[in-house]
Amino acid sequence: MLFTRYSTQFFPSIKKPRFGLLVAGLSLSLGAMVAQAEVQESVPVNVQTVSFKQVSHPVIASGPVRPVSEQTLAFKVAGIVDKVLVKEGQVVKKGQPLAKLVLEEIDANVAKAEAVLVDAKRQKDRITALSGRNMASDQINRQAETALEVAQADLRIAKFNRQYAVIRAPEDGRILTRSIEPNELVQAGQQAFVFADEKQGWSVRLSVADVDVIKLALEDTAQIRLDAYPNRVFNGVIREIAGRANSHSQTFEVDVLFQEQGLPPLYSGLIAHTNITPSQTQTVAEVPLTAFITANGQRGSVYLVESETQVKRQTIEVAYLSGSNAMVTAGLTEGDRIVVDGGPFIVAGSTIDIVNTDGKSAALTQANAE
Repeated sequence: MLFTRYSTQFFPSIKKPRFGLLVAGLSLSLGAMVAQAEVQESVPVNVQTVSFKQVSHPVIASGPVRPVSEQTLAFKVAGIVDKVLVKEGQVVKKGQPLAKLVLEEIDANVAKAEAVLVDAKRQKDRITALSGRNMASDQINRQAETALEVAQADLRIAKFNRQYAVIRAPEDGRILTRSIEPNELVQAGQQAFVFADEKQGWSVRLSVADVDVIKLALEDTAQIRLDAYPNRVFNGVIREIAGRANSHSQTFEVDVLFQEQGLPPLYSGLIAHTNITPSQTQTVAEVPLTAFITANGQRGSVYLVESETQVKRQTIEVAYLSGSNAMVTAGLTEGDRIVVDGGPFIVAGSTIDIVNTDGKSAALTQANAE
């Protein structure tokens, strides 16, 4: 009564019947909104059919260019350097003299060994004559023979040292480094030159991680690019793979040989970038990155289609990324259908409406058409 009286007094235009109509109108509007929300839960999506294939994941690494045969040249004996006949970077021919020691002391050793040999022969002849007359024992005869053999060996050693008191080019090639100068006193075996035998070819020395080296094998092919020749691509092949890791870097050395004939001028230390195609393959499925709902390291999740209107979240394992796709190794099977477009709009309780019917995403179809 109180509400009626005050309503009539202050709001004469509001009548009971009209209030009932307002409540009814609100109920109809709310019902329409609920119905509209139910319709909106059906999310339009594109799906893709999972297909596995055998692929080789390229191994990419960079390293310096090196001659296949890089030799350290040195004198056989200690001595004073007399002449250095070549410079760094110089191209030399097989047998060409590169450096010489002062030979006075070495020649003296040869002359000494020759004199000792002459005396040993003289003594052997005398002992032999005495033995024929039973005037020398067999022991003395054997000692004379031994002395003669020792003298002959000493002469061979002296001549050998004399021969290697001159450093000569072992093959046609190039002097990479020179470490000696005239008048220096050098020790036996001390580095004098680093020599490259260019007939053996050139290679790229790579440092490869353990997860990549297990994919590689001898004779695997590679493409090589050099910073010095940016517009050229060279073909290569794996020549060597180290059997153990480097103690400092814990990487494995892999040697890739240039296969081309008539290479442009190369220098030891040029930087090369290689793309190696392993002969070893793995089975993967190509999944667009747009399909991922979550990702963490080598794991991720996608929506797997269970029916024409229902999906579930599926965990998958990723081997590596290639462009706009992920290469998946586990979590999916051949023929599965996954959501590749529209997944982020799916919430708990949502149903889906598959837009494409050919099992390919619209993005992939457009990319293939282009």
